[in-house]
Amino acid sequence: MRYFLYLITSFVLQLVVWCLTPILPLFQKEQWGWSNNGNVRAIGPRLPHWLSWFDTPDNSLLGDSRWMADHAGDYWSMVCWLYRNSLYGFKWTVLAMDVQDTQIVMGNPDIGYQGSRFGVLRIRQPNGAWQFKIVKPILGKIFEGNFGWLLDDTTKQRALFMFSPRIKGIQND
Repeated sequence: MRYFLYLITSFVLQLVVWCLTPILPLFQKEQWGWSNNGNVRAIGPRLPHWLSWFDTPDNSLLGDSRWMADHAGDYWSMVCWLYRNSLYGFKWTVLAMDVQDTQIVMGNPDIGYQGSRFGVLRIRQPNGAWQFKIVKPILGKIFEGNFGWLLDDTTKQRALFMFSPRIKGIQND
């Protein structure tokens, strides 16, 4: 039930975010913080604290290393990064749940679109957090659906709220 309330909340806020995102980079300032998916700390363009629900706490507005390799690092690439990661700060804080040591895991935790590792993964925790992840080939592409909370990354203390159906190209490791 909690997931569906959070999902409705995120959908309503998403409508606001789609309108606001083009102006958000205008408020950016060079600040010290996490970059490259939380692997290093660096100075980069970030939104001020009062806009933290729209920011990506593990990256600057320049994106992660993959994003930076394919994008110019200009205003438009920051807008696109924020669209790609809409409400990321909100999903990491308000909607996130604690990762617990006790998990019930069903399926293959190594599934992913990279290397075409297909399958289904289900994870549940005693606190009510759950994850359903599916990776399947469809018409020469890969469907990756990730729903619930991101529990398969046990390096994090908080689990990111997820509603992420995506069609991706096949990538080999």
